[in-house]
Amino acid sequence: MRYLSHSDTDRSRRDSGFSLLELLVAMVIFLVISGSIWSVMRVAMQSRAVVNQQVGLAKSIRIGLNLLGRDTYNAGYGYPLMNSVVLPDNRISGTLGLPNDFDTTRDTIAPILAGNNITLNTYNTQPNIRTDQITLLYKDTTFNLVGAGTDAVSQPLNINAATTTTSGVDEIIPASGSNAGCRPNDIYLVSGNTGSTLVVATALGSTNRIRFANGDLLGFNQTGTSGPLRSITAPATLQRVEMVTYFVTADGTLTRRQFANVTSAVAYVDSPLVYGVEDFQIQYILDTGAVVDNPAAGPDGLAGTADDTPSILAAVRQVRFSISVRSQELNSAGQPYREAMTVTYGTRNLGYDAN
Repeated sequence: MRYLSHSDTDRSRRDSGFSLLELLVAMVIFLVISGSIWSVMRVAMQSRAVVNQQVGLAKSIRIGLNLLGRDTYNAGYGYPLMNSVVLPDNRISGTLGLPNDFDTTRDTIAPILAGNNITLNTYNTQPNIRTDQITLLYKDTTFNLVGAGTDAVSQPLNINAATTTTSGVDEIIPASGSNAGCRPNDIYLVSGNTGSTLVVATALGSTNRIRFANGDLLGFNQTGTSGPLRSITAPATLQRVEMVTYFVTADGTLTRRQFANVTSAVAYVDSPLVYGVEDFQIQYILDTGAVVDNPAAGPDGLAGTADDTPSILAAVRQVRFSISVRSQELNSAGQPYREAMTVTYGTRNLGYDAN
């Protein structure tokens, strides 16, 4: 008979494996650790989704605000402030969808035009939310370049006073005798000793005439001796200008609208910038430090009333934009992702007469 030694007993115990109790304890520990890891991963995945959504919304807003900032900085560049730019009554309000003024006289057109609570926003879940708009004007730096290469600078084109043809069309002949740098359907600022006006070219005549007929793309022109163009005397200049409006469509899209100044005969070209906009509000900081929603609206704050003061628009020194957006995607709580930003830009070209 063979007796088991102490070493044989230890070997037998090792070969027998884990007991049921040991397996259960190991499984419980494994489940606890796995559950903890999964909880951490789930929180991390949710946080990542939130961050991705917020970053996407913020990036979209910044793109729109950057363009807004560029055009706000440019507003008034090469545009007269002290000599008022005029248009026939209510031509600009009809083009921009702003309230008509209370009188029947010519309207002054500042380089910044405010629109407070213009468009009803149906994308916003709250009822009756109306968004603002802003229009900015400045000279086109690609027009009539003088100089070579990178040293070329845009200069106004010297012109003779406008005349009216027998067919009732106003004509301008450049002092140089050439209209090579001009195009139909472009917006031009005509300035002289007796004021300034905006007109839209409708045709070029021969090689030395620029024509401005009634019924242009924007409805700016008023030909003949009663129109503002004929009242401007030489010496005078002509400069192409950019006119852009930022507004939110009813379905919540922040849009940049460029008027005319394209080769095709269209009144404007729209460029969508930010989608899912719930609100877009604008405030104006004046040279006095006052912060107002519409400087031109006067003390009563309502555009189109007798106390309107459009000349105060030239006193704008900063513009503050506030935008809020909402995504279509929902978070774990069933709520959409939201992001909001407010930024203030200076109007560096206002405060002095560019001409």
